[in-house]
Amino acid sequence: MFKIDHITKYNFSEAPVHSVQRLNLTPVRSESQNVQNWQVTIEGGEIILSSRDHHGNLFHLAAQQTKTSEIRISASGEVKTADNFGVVGPHDNLLPLQLFRHETRLCKFGPHIRQIEATLPKKTDELAFLHETSAVILDTVKYEKAQTTVETDAENAAALGAGVCQDHVHIFLTLVRRQGLAARYVSGYLVEPSGSGHQATHAWAEAYIDGLGWVGFDISNGISPNENYVKLATGFDYADAQPVSGMRYGEGTEEMSTVVSVQ
Repeated sequence: MFKIDHITKYNFSEAPVHSVQRLNLTPVRSESQNVQNWQVTIEGGEIILSSRDHHGNLFHLAAQQTKTSEIRISASGEVKTADNFGVVGPHDNLLPLQLFRHETRLCKFGPHIRQIEATLPKKTDELAFLHETSAVILDTVKYEKAQTTVETDAENAAALGAGVCQDHVHIFLTLVRRQGLAARYVSGYLVEPSGSGHQATHAWAEAYIDGLGWVGFDISNGISPNENYVKLATGFDYADAQPVSGMRYGEGTEEMSTVVSVQ
């Protein structure tokens, strides 16, 4: 059982006239993930909508209705997980699998992705091919922080030869979709075994295999997700599944900070 506290703060140099945030901060319920209780609250604004998107994610829209220099978003609760050896199971939303084989803005094929593709093994066994593709990406694109941003696409991360979990996932999605496989982006939490309590959001991929359904691949760690992973949302790429996103109307600058605690 994991107790999770996820706090995001916006600090504005000048209070905006209006702002809206989309929150993918509610864990997915599944056979391997039992959400015992969960709540999302906001200070400096209010939640105006709770609904499910086309990927099946439960999301909230929060709006700042009066001028404020700080917005604090809190998501917390308890989640019980089980190890299914990365196997998620049958398709779980109404989108046709064909849509998960297309390129997106962050997952477009280019010359540097082509160089990685040239080193991949033949796709004789889909599960083995996916694990081997994950290993090739991690060997080719080193895990290094501060080399990319949330706007970096797969091709540019491949060109840099460095990136973080988000970049690894985007490269993986681009490559396996080229092979005709349906694949999607996953956002969530990885509970590190150190027991420090201070964690961060994480990203991994899921690919659809006939006979198994969706199967998870954590490219940055070279494993399939186990009981130490908590899934928040899925999508075609990061833009669909990012935990917090938004827009504001007004002058000045903003700073955003996030603290995640998992016990």
